[in-house]
Amino acid sequence: MWSFFPISDPLRKGIPSSLLPLVLALLVCLCFPPGLYSQEKAEKGQKQFNTLYLEGKYLFYEILKREAEHMQISDKDRKMLVRAQKKIPGLYEHLMNFYYCRTRPDEKRSVNFRSHLLNFTKNMAEEFIQSITEFTPNGKASPLESVLYSTGYFSRQMFPIYRDYRRPMGRQTKAHWALEELKVNEAHSFSRGEGVKLAIIDSGVDPTLQEIKSRITAWKNFLDGSKPVFDKGKFPYDWSGHGTSIATVVFQVAPEVELAIVKVYDNETMSTVPPSRWSAYLFAAGMIWATQNGANVINLSAAFQVDTKAIREASKYCWENNVVVVSPIANVTEDEHEKTLYFPAAYPWTIAVGGVEKSNGKLRVSAHSSEAVYLDVVAPASDIVVEMPSYLDRRRRPVMAFGNSLAVPFVTGTTALMLSAMDGQALLKLKEKPGQLVEAVREILRRTSSNTILGFDEPNPVSGYGCIDITKAVEAAQNLKVKTS
Repeated sequence: MWSFFPISDPLRKGIPSSLLPLVLALLVCLCFPPGLYSQEKAEKGQKQFNTLYLEGKYLFYEILKREAEHMQISDKDRKMLVRAQKKIPGLYEHLMNFYYCRTRPDEKRSVNFRSHLLNFTKNMAEEFIQSITEFTPNGKASPLESVLYSTGYFSRQMFPIYRDYRRPMGRQTKAHWALEELKVNEAHSFSRGEGVKLAIIDSGVDPTLQEIKSRITAWKNFLDGSKPVFDKGKFPYDWSGHGTSIATVVFQVAPEVELAIVKVYDNETMSTVPPSRWSAYLFAAGMIWATQNGANVINLSAAFQVDTKAIREASKYCWENNVVVVSPIANVTEDEHEKTLYFPAAYPWTIAVGGVEKSNGKLRVSAHSSEAVYLDVVAPASDIVVEMPSYLDRRRRPVMAFGNSLAVPFVTGTTALMLSAMDGQALLKLKEKPGQLVEAVREILRRTSSNTILGFDEPNPVSGYGCIDITKAVEAAQNLKVKTS
C-alpha cells in the first residue's frame, strides 16, 4: 500500500515493516512542519476575515447614510451621519471591538460566519441610529454627539508621555489604615493570590507602576478601534485614575494575583453624558471577554440605576461559568430609600459590597454608602491611599480617595486569596455545577464577616452581613470540604 510513496528499495529493505509507518510520518513532518501549516491557515483565516470586515464596514456606513435622510435630527448631525465614513471613520472599528464580543456566535453550533458577521453589522448600524433618536441630550451635546460620547468613541487614544517607565508604589500607599485594620499581612501567611486571575473592568491602568505592571498577564481595550479578532489594539492606559486606584488596592490585598486589565470607560469623555445602552454594552462585553479569557474573579466598580439586558445577561453568564463578580452598591450624598436598586450589584449572581470608614478609632458604615436589601458585605471605603497615573500628576504623589468603588477591590482581593488557598479537588468539585463556586464564596464571605464590630446584631440593609475578615475568610476557604454526590 506504500507503493505510491517515493522511497527507494535500499531504504525499504533496511527498515522493518513495523517501523515503516513511523518513518513515513517523520518524513512528512520534516517536509511539512505543523507550525508552517498552522501559520498558513491563520494567514488565510485573517485574509478572509479582513475581506468580510471591509464588506461589513461598507454595509455599516451605507445604512447610516440611508437612514440619516429620514431622521428628525439637526442638519449638523445629519451631515455627519451622511458623511460618517469620512467624518467619523473609526466608528465601525470602535463599535465592532465590543459588539463582536457581545454577539459572537455559539462555538458549539455550526454558523455561517459571513452571514453572522454581516447580520450583526447590520443590527449594530440600525441600533446606533435608533439610539440617536431615543437619546435625550443634556444641553451640551447633540443626540449624535451624546451617543458617540457614551460609546467612548472620543476617548483619548494617544500614547502617554512619561519619563520613568517603572516606579514603585509610595510608602503611604502601603501603610494606610485599612490594611492594618483588616490584618492583610496576617492573611498573607495563608495565601497571596497565586494562580488566580483577576479582571479589573474599569478605566484602564497606569503601567509605570512596577508592582502593577509585573502582575498584568492579559489586557483588552474596548475603547480602541482595532479589529476584534486578529488585532490586539492599544494598551488600556488610564486617563482618569479610577482603574489605577482599584489596581492599587487589589495588589495590596493579593500581591501575587494575575491581573487582566479591561478598559471600558474613560472619565474624560463618557462622564459628560448620562450612561446609555452602549455604556452597558461595553461593561457587558468586558465581563464576557474576561470570562472567556480565564478570569476567576471580576472587579466591576460601577453602579447603574437602570436594569439593562446586556449587563443582566453578562452577570448571569459569569455566574454560570463560576466567575465571581463583585460590584458596589452606589454612593449617595443624601438619604435614599433602601429599595433603590443598583446594577449589577442587585442581581442575584453578583456579590454586592458597601463601604465602611474609621472614625474616632471605631469602624462604622460610611456616610456615603447607600442602603440595599441585597447587600452582602462591607469593606473599607474612606481615606484609602491610592496611586494615580504618573502622566496625570507630575508630582506622582499618592492621593486620599473614598467611595464604595474602593471597597470592591478589598473583596475581590480577598476572593482571590480564598480561591488560591482552596484545596484543588474541592475547587474542581465546586466548578462542576453552574454558580456553585460563586455561592460557596458568597457563603464564606458572609459567614466570616462581622456585624458586631459595626454595632449590629444581625444582617441588615445598612451593613449586610458585616465587615469582611480576610484572615477568617481565607482560613475557611482553605478548610472547605465539599460533599461528593
